[in-house]
Amino acid sequence: MQNIGLYLNLDKDAAEEVARDIIKWLQGQGKDAYLLADQAQATGLSGVALAEDEFAHRVDMVVVLGGDGTLLTVARLFSPFDVPIMGVNLGHLGFLTTVEPNNIIPALATVLRGDYFIDQRLMLKCEIYREGVEIYGYLALNEIAVTKGAFARLIRLETIINGEYCATYPGDGLIVATPTGSTAYSLSAGGPIINPKLHNIIITPICPHTLFARSLVIPEGDRVEIVVKADHDDLMLTCDGQQGYPLRAGDKILVFRAPFRANLVRLSGQSFYQVFRDRLQEGTLSVGR
Repeated sequence: MQNIGLYLNLDKDAAEEVARDIIKWLQGQGKDAYLLADQAQATGLSGVALAEDEFAHRVDMVVVLGGDGTLLTVARLFSPFDVPIMGVNLGHLGFLTTVEPNNIIPALATVLRGDYFIDQRLMLKCEIYREGVEIYGYLALNEIAVTKGAFARLIRLETIINGEYCATYPGDGLIVATPTGSTAYSLSAGGPIINPKLHNIIITPICPHTLFARSLVIPEGDRVEIVVKADHDDLMLTCDGQQGYPLRAGDKILVFRAPFRANLVRLSGQSFYQVFRDRLQEGTLSVGR
């Protein structure tokens, strides 16, 4: 790896300081450091500023300085370009990140020696159709959620899998999650925790108005269609809890496996069970956004 990109969460106080240390060290190793143009301008960091498209094609890896929410953003931006992502935890949980900031230089040295592996994570793509016309599309590493508004009555979500009717869920909404997202919103709604190596899709109803609605785990190659049945338009689709689009009654949402993975950089010895155990001991599992 010669060209290392840095992506900063500028709301994190430590991000700029850690970025300066990383850039100085990389330059001392004869490596090139790059930043997105707006982040370079905002911080005055000594690196080569690149536009987003050029950044995605130039860098060999992106080092993310933030929390899990920042990493979710970076996954949506750069996974389509097959760029490996290494997260530095400046947040609270760090369920997706690789290292803590006090260990970043030794960790980078290890990665640059080639002593690492890529943890490939399933991503989802969704398409929103209104009156038969596609009006919007999203990517997600955690989940796609269809929900009612804060004061709206319950909604009914007709769910079709691979063209075959499955169920209609009355309630507050429905979550379609990846195994990565199984420790996030889906978990809060009562869904199962799934090892990301399984690459399944999880369908979890939100506050279902029935005694018999449970999460459904399906193969990653299945395609999920959700038809919104409601007598109001106070409806929303959200992606990873970060991006949203207002829905209307009658809209159709198609959710399926994205044609690429999120490639997370991991160090030797790191595993899902280690992170699971550490976070469980802290008394919380939900991935921060």
